[in-house]
Amino acid sequence: MTTSSRPWIQLAAAIAAVGALIHVAAIPAGPAWYAYFGAPPSVVESARAGTWPAPVGALVIALLMATCAWYACAALGAVRRPPLLRTGLATMAAICLVRALLLPPLAVTHPELRNTFEVVASILWGLAGIGFALGVKAARRPALY
Repeated sequence: MTTSSRPWIQLAAAIAAVGALIHVAAIPAGPAWYAYFGAPPSVVESARAGTWPAPVGALVIALLMATCAWYACAALGAVRRPPLLRTGLATMAAICLVRALLLPPLAVTHPELRNTFEVVASILWGLAGIGFALGVKAARRPALY
C-alpha cells in the first residue's frame, strides 16, 4: 500500500464508523434525531410512536456502515481480513461514489435536496468512496513467488 492512499482509507473507515455510531445513537435520541438526519417521515413517525421500524432500520444501517468500516480497516491491515475483501471494497466504493455523484442532477428536479445536510453527506460519501476504491488496490494479496 502506498503511504498516500493510507489517509484516504483511514478517512473512509472513520466516515463509516461515525455513520454507524450516529445511527445507533438515533435510537435513544428519539424522533428529533431521526428527522434531523433526514429519515423518511414514516421512520420519524415510527420513532414517535415507539414502534419497531425506526430502531430496527437504524440498527440495520448501522451494521452495514460498521461492515464498511471493518472492510476499510482490513485493507489497512488493522483487523482480520473479511471474506471477499476486494469485492466488498469495490462495491462500497461504487455505492458511495454513485451516492455522491447523484446529488447534483437530482437536486435540479428535487429542490428539497438542496440543503446543507445533503451537500455535506454527498461530499463525505464521495470521499469515503475514494478511500474504499484505494482500499481495493491496497488489499491485494502479495504474490506467491
